[in-house]
Amino acid sequence: MSEWSVGTPKRILVYRSGALGDTIVAVPAINAIRRQFPDATLVLMTASEGDEVVWADVVLREFGTIAAFLTYRREDLLNPSRLLRLLARVRAHRIDLVVHLSSDENSALRRGRDRLFFACAGIRRFVGCPSKKVTFYGRRRRDRVTYPSEVWRMVNELHRHGIGDGTVRFDLPIQARHVARVDALLAEAGLDPGRPLVGLCPGSKQPAKRWPLDRYGEMGRRLIDEAGANVAIVGGSAEAEAGRLIGEAWKCGRWVNLAERLNVLESAEALRRCVLYVGNDTGAMHIAAAVGTQCLGIFAARDVVGAWYPFGDNHTVIRKDVSCQNCFLTVCEREKLRCLTDITVEEAWTACRLMLT
Repeated sequence: MSEWSVGTPKRILVYRSGALGDTIVAVPAINAIRRQFPDATLVLMTASEGDEVVWADVVLREFGTIAAFLTYRREDLLNPSRLLRLLARVRAHRIDLVVHLSSDENSALRRGRDRLFFACAGIRRFVGCPSKKVTFYGRRRRDRVTYPSEVWRMVNELHRHGIGDGTVRFDLPIQARHVARVDALLAEAGLDPGRPLVGLCPGSKQPAKRWPLDRYGEMGRRLIDEAGANVAIVGGSAEAEAGRLIGEAWKCGRWVNLAERLNVLESAEALRRCVLYVGNDTGAMHIAAAVGTQCLGIFAARDVVGAWYPFGDNHTVIRKDVSCQNCFLTVCEREKLRCLTDITVEEAWTACRLMLT
């Protein structure tokens, strides 16, 4: 007998923090919860700092899966009075079950702390998703092994607890208005619809993930001049500016800067139309993978192998093993980003041509 056949939860708190990429990889797990408990009310609890970053609550408000949002700032956890107010807000939702989709860097100790917090809010049932990437106390592992996809980590753990059937379904809710918006922008740009469209994301919110911008400029030029493709720049405000800089040298009428002009589901529709995504390890890459577009991921060696690669089997990842790999740095302070600068345009272009054939 399933543990959910008796006492089916009616109000479920889904805990997941992070930005766009962190949220997209959690969508299959959230969808599994929704399918397992179709009549339950889902409440998302997440950190949201209110800056230009696309946080989890911003993403999932578009999707319509979540009924209510319980957001906080990380500084709230360090202030006793704010923490007590947060506890009261959680208690007010009368939650039956917490599904703790914690980061792959959350230790068992931190999960235990969070479980105690939710217990204080009157919630007895708790499902967590442990990670092998960190020790019990939270020390990051630096071993050179391949880790399972972050998508599978969450989906498999939920399946072990009887939630979902263990399959991955993104099912991004792209609607007619999202299609129309992309149609309008591509028509406005005057791109030849007979040419293949390639999505290109030349930025990342973390400097340690950014392949040099001039190399994306050369990749875009080759995609246009040698592969006969059109190029669509995707991303946020930083990518919009980067796109303007590198696009100045490209042929007019063969590229469009969609960065900062699309919401998440419009971006998904634009990337769905692409034959290829080329770019850094970003939220845009995870969206492209979620809609089935093959990805050429230019990866720094700052994190473990495998966990954050684009989901699926039709992708290519270029990652250089270096002595300082698995540094987990946001800004490279040691080797002048050697893990990325060692990746040449020729190497990326060779991979790109193979994927386009």
